[in-house]
Amino acid sequence: MKDRFIYIVLFLLSIIAIFTIIFTVRLSIVRKDSANSINENILVIDNQNQSLVVGIENNNKKEEKREEKKEEKKEDNKEENKEEKKENVVLDPATLTQQIYAMNSEIGTLYIPRTGLNTSIYSNSAVSKMEKMPCFLYTTGGLNKPGASLIVGHNRRNGKLFSNNKKIQEGDEFYFKDYEGKELKYIVYKKFTTTEDDMSFLNPDETKPVIALSCCTDANDEYRIIVLGRAEI
Repeated sequence: MKDRFIYIVLFLLSIIAIFTIIFTVRLSIVRKDSANSINENILVIDNQNQSLVVGIENNNKKEEKREEKKEEKKEDNKEENKEEKKENVVLDPATLTQQIYAMNSEIGTLYIPRTGLNTSIYSNSAVSKMEKMPCFLYTTGGLNKPGASLIVGHNRRNGKLFSNNKKIQEGDEFYFKDYEGKELKYIVYKKFTTTEDDMSFLNPDETKPVIALSCCTDANDEYRIIVLGRAEI
């Protein structure tokens, strides 16, 4: 009876030991799974954080590019405004005349079919240049631009330079090409004789380009033959 009791106790202890081992093994497995799950969660979180960081960096780069484009547009607008201001600046006749005088070069060509004259025009009335070609003297608005410009030349009374301007008639045409390569056709609308100091025919309010050709009369050097031509535009 005593031996049987011992066997029963040992059997129960064996069962307890087996259950203890099984429980320990299962607990170890659960802990491993839990640790793996935690590691996986940490990895996912890290990946999410990295993606978030990359997304933030990309957004920052996009914002920087947008700001750069805005700054570029601002600079472009500033340059455009500067150019517009330059174009819209209206210079007075004295300043315009002085600018052309300062070029010290040929500023265009004049062709008069009636007289057959085809000549260069110099930028100022220097004596040495007046001997060779007609010269620019004054403008109210610029060459080939609205306003009046005066070109003077010698009457050599020998067919050279402006010697034949007396033959020009109202309705005739002449052509002026400026230093920028712009050529306009002018129609003579008035021709008259006046004194050497008369400049009243230079009207600053002309809405079209006007060129006045001036030279001495055949009779004397105190009077001028004035030929006025208005651009056909």
